[in-house]
Amino acid sequence: MFVGRKNELDQFERLYDGGAFQCVVIYGRRRIGKTTLINEFIKGKKAIFFTASETSGEENLKNLSQSIYDFSHNDGVAPVYPDFQSALDTLYELGKTERVVFVVDEYPYLANSYKGISSLFQTQIDKKYLNSKLFIILSGSSMSFMENQVLGYKSPLYGRRTAQFKLLPFDFFDAANYFKGFSPYDAALLYGITGGIPQYLAQIKANLSVAENIKQNFLTPSTYLFEEPLNLLKQEVREPAGYNSIIKAIATGSSKNSEITSKVNLDSGACTVYLNNLISLGIVKKETPFAEDSARKTIYSLADGMFRFWYRFIPDNVS
Repeated sequence: MFVGRKNELDQFERLYDGGAFQCVVIYGRRRIGKTTLINEFIKGKKAIFFTASETSGEENLKNLSQSIYDFSHNDGVAPVYPDFQSALDTLYELGKTERVVFVVDEYPYLANSYKGISSLFQTQIDKKYLNSKLFIILSGSSMSFMENQVLGYKSPLYGRRTAQFKLLPFDFFDAANYFKGFSPYDAALLYGITGGIPQYLAQIKANLSVAENIKQNFLTPSTYLFEEPLNLLKQEVREPAGYNSIIKAIATGSSKNSEITSKVNLDSGACTVYLNNLISLGIVKKETPFAEDSARKTIYSLADGMFRFWYRFIPDNVS
């Protein structure tokens, strides 16, 4: 069952119905529902869906060739294009006169495996795609990459996008669709525990109490959410242990840089780097009193509700 994202879907449809070339960027933290939203949008449309992998450029080219081949063939193994330029040229031919949606899911993986792909897209857009009916969607979970390397002014793609969507967690009213059968009080508790992340909301069982949902989802080693924050950190950062300590410190009451530094035994400069990275990932937020410029009055808190709950209660209760 597809829940929420009505505004985003409506905007996608308006862009699609316009008929002109589109290059749409969609990004947001992992588990936020980007792929689900895209799949809902392309239902009933002519679409090529390519999911990039954290592998070599050659392997991604092979998979892209297969995705393009599957668009017009029912089965079979695709011949591999000699290079990405040839693959992108084929996309132009497919979308020259008819509306075709081309999705690159996890675009940062593709860009990291083949450094020139953004420049290739820039050239194709400037010289060919603008005169086509292609509807390109570039999706990514790496917030810093998408904001700096795709949307940033130093990116080859700067100025080529026609729209961008930063997906945020559900608000309480959208999340409440998952809480039918719960009292408003319990629904509010469950919203805080899951942080409004669709993938986590989907784990909640309506036939269980809040306490039983917590036991089954967070305190049972075989379940999805048991080590979810740790697994997410391992995907996003190189030294998860340091980040883990900082998140734990904030979750248990440390809010100022000096307090966090003291608790995790790091120097102030290193701690600031960690905190800035966590802010870019959408896990931590920085707050300053209104009309104050002094960094000394800045406090840090966890922006992600599930991280806040998990680090506050789970590690101390695992045994």
